[in-house]
Amino acid sequence: LFTEYIRLLLGLMPRVFVAENVSGLVKGTARGYFKIILAAFKECGYVVTAKLLDAQWLGVPQQRQRIIFVGVRNDIGLTPVHPKPLAYRYSVRDALPWIVKIVQTEVYDEGQRTVIDGDTPSITVLGLGAKRIEKHYVESETDISRYAIGDEWERMGERGVSNSDRYLNLKRPALDQPSYTVTQAGGQNSSVASVTHPTEKRKFSIAELKRICAFPDDFILTGSYAQQWERLGRSVPPVMMAANASEIKTGILDKCQ
Repeated sequence: LFTEYIRLLLGLMPRVFVAENVSGLVKGTARGYFKIILAAFKECGYVVTAKLLDAQWLGVPQQRQRIIFVGVRNDIGLTPVHPKPLAYRYSVRDALPWIVKIVQTEVYDEGQRTVIDGDTPSITVLGLGAKRIEKHYVESETDISRYAIGDEWERMGERGVSNSDRYLNLKRPALDQPSYTVTQAGGQNSSVASVTHPTEKRKFSIAELKRICAFPDDFILTGSYAQQWERLGRSVPPVMMAANASEIKTGILDKCQ
């Protein structure tokens, strides 16, 4: 795809370009390809820099590394810019506040009092103390209780560990940390080892994954559970790319006007 990208770049010659790839491009023997790609970008007439960025430091509740190339056309006279890491990270608990048990006394308009004691998906304030419980859909494919990874998930909880020593990709994230990386293959089958829900013996629902991957709640994904998971697992989190776009706007494009 880089060769096609370069073809488009030469045809359009924009003031600035952004390209991305997985972190493996700058690790091990793949670094040779990275050097070739970087040189090819520069030969197109651009000043180019590349930086390995982690989404968890750019407002995304997920550990996700991506190599980001930024190129500025030579005649612009400016250098590429990259976003600086934030001083804080969002956790799984921040993204999914309903996964903790809430004991809430509610006062309704007519004076009735109701106590909720259980796992609540979300709470929306209506006014005068009244609250509405909004449930989100949890797909049947999330269930791992019938598989070996479900038993291992329980053992991980008993040992207080987040990484399985039996299944390389089985992860049980901590509530107060960003999630582990959501990979494209994790939703292919319920028995496939992947990142899981931290407190329930299942994988994340699509609604939960959208938040972990920093997509809006109302973003529409089509297809099966596996297909939707794959798209989220392959994607660059929108909030991460927004940080890059904002930096490019203020650091380069605004200065070109």
